[in-house]
Amino acid sequence: MGCLLAHELNLAFPQKILPTLLFRNKDRLDNFRAANSTISVVKSQGSNILIQKSKLLGANKPPVVDGSNVFIENLVISTKTYQTVSALEPYIPHLNPQSNILILQNGMGMASHLSDRFWPTGFDRPKIFQAISTHGAYKTNPTTIHHASMGKLSLAYIPRSVDPANLKEEIPDLVKMVLNTDNLNASYLDYNPFLLIQMEKLIVNACINPLSALMDCLNGDLLHGTKIIRIMNRVIREATECYWAEFKELHAMPEASSFLNVDRLLNSVLAVCKSTGQNSSSMREDVKHLNTTEVDWINGFIVDLGIKHRIPTPTNAMLRAMVKNKLSISRAVEANAAKLAMS
Repeated sequence: MGCLLAHELNLAFPQKILPTLLFRNKDRLDNFRAANSTISVVKSQGSNILIQKSKLLGANKPPVVDGSNVFIENLVISTKTYQTVSALEPYIPHLNPQSNILILQNGMGMASHLSDRFWPTGFDRPKIFQAISTHGAYKTNPTTIHHASMGKLSLAYIPRSVDPANLKEEIPDLVKMVLNTDNLNASYLDYNPFLLIQMEKLIVNACINPLSALMDCLNGDLLHGTKIIRIMNRVIREATECYWAEFKELHAMPEASSFLNVDRLLNSVLAVCKSTGQNSSSMREDVKHLNTTEVDWINGFIVDLGIKHRIPTPTNAMLRAMVKNKLSISRAVEANAAKLAMS
């Protein structure tokens, strides 16, 4: 999604913005430069395939000029959730309260997690915005992104606290550009409605991602499971109970009760299964490729809230444990196969 965002911004505002892709290491940067610093985005338009290219800047270190740190005005975080702290840490000296951070990830709680980790007083914290994406996008190689299904982006300012005086923030140019990029289909929301959408998105991911990974199936194939709906219902009930305990602002939102209704949320999950029926979830792909998953930031987020508020979350805890075990078993099997091949 980070590459897709950079590509679309580059196409929409070629004279105003030249995104820089920040790579985790020099090898990845070298591979990008070997591809002429160009990414390709593949889209389907009816029976036709459209391939667009963007030539971008790349780096793997924070900007420094004459030994001094260069101020970063806009930074988009699109790493996997579990990589965020280590990826962001080198750039902290380059950020200040005038910086804008846009978080574009799965899961919940990252803004507060980063604030506690890097800006505990709150006064020196950059302005943090978050985006929820329903676009379908995946990579087939490091510089080729497939925009598999058109979705939308929902953006909001994440305040330092939910005090009404802190809920508003002037929209920076970066966010305005995102909002004015047609192919991103983005909208800007106040914090409260955004929070509800974020809760729903987490529930969708908490149902579809681990189950598709464990069953090793496409999203739509889950609809054929005879016990799947019962499991999803339990995931949702545990999540909503934890939401009401953790987010006190929900009690002052008249629409929260109907929005977080278990039956409505279950219908939403099933609708996403159907609309993304041919998609393979990111968690399934991570397990297939033996990569660490984001289950700790999805089902694990619900489990952690349950522990905090003494609310049982056995279904989410079991799904998290099963995904972790499936990954560890798959890694061990692969390692043993490699040893046998070399012997």
